[in-house]
Amino acid sequence: MPRDTSLKEDYIDSVNSVIDYIEEHLSSQITLDDLCSESFYSSVHLQRIFFHTVGETIGQYRKGRRLSVAADKLATTSMTILEIALQLGYDSQESFTRAFKSKYYVTPGKYRRLGLHFVVTQKKRLSKRDLMGTKGGMRMEPKIVHKPAFKVIGLKYYGNDPANNCPKLWRDFMERHTEIENVISVKESYGLMCTGVEDFVDGKFDYIASVAVSSLENIPEGMVGAVIPEATYAVFTHNGKLDSLQETYEYIYGKWFQNSEYEPIGLNEFEFYDERFTGEEDSELYIYVPIKKKQ
Repeated sequence: MPRDTSLKEDYIDSVNSVIDYIEEHLSSQITLDDLCSESFYSSVHLQRIFFHTVGETIGQYRKGRRLSVAADKLATTSMTILEIALQLGYDSQESFTRAFKSKYYVTPGKYRRLGLHFVVTQKKRLSKRDLMGTKGGMRMEPKIVHKPAFKVIGLKYYGNDPANNCPKLWRDFMERHTEIENVISVKESYGLMCTGVEDFVDGKFDYIASVAVSSLENIPEGMVGAVIPEATYAVFTHNGKLDSLQETYEYIYGKWFQNSEYEPIGLNEFEFYDERFTGEEDSELYIYVPIKKKQ
């Protein structure tokens, strides 16, 4: 029997509709509910799919598109900086300048003065080819496992720039992990993601570098404890270095879930590291995604 591809096609159409909606409303305020109505996904599911497919949070992508349009206007029109700022929904030239410099590393005035003209965020467009096949770095099919509730203690990061902050978080944690009592296994560690609802406006989420413990008593200063509830997980294997981890997440959310009988719950996903993780080409780590059957 031929495989049903309707989920793939619906996924492409839905995400492209969200992208088009963002593009059409760059100068006005939009809400997550507006985008959910375009995609027919829940808020958490939409944000995760968008992030792991496009490579940015919805908020980061929208900010990048607004500033890229602004950069084009700086280079190709005689509009004043204030006119551009107001046209794209900024409330002042000062707020626009701060946002522009954070993305382009120069002020709008200097960008125009130097005759620069480049785009940091192109408008995305998904096609069927984006959802076909797989890339290196993952195994084709995950294992479906049931895991009881467990406790962890570790260091927590909360923000929207994990690429630049999580490596330092792990270094800090490895220097201090011996302070933790009641550790179940010193050879195993957990990178817990999204233990709370993600912040749409800033694209923020939490990440805890941690170890499993038998008790949450005597948590070291500056660390946090968390209880991860019982759940059924799809467990994906990432093979190789961490610099290809993005490809594995693109496969998980951009391909596997589109043709699976399961959907992600949206919270308490984690990366599991043991002695098989070396950081080199022969390295393995495991991504646990809480799941439920599709309705």
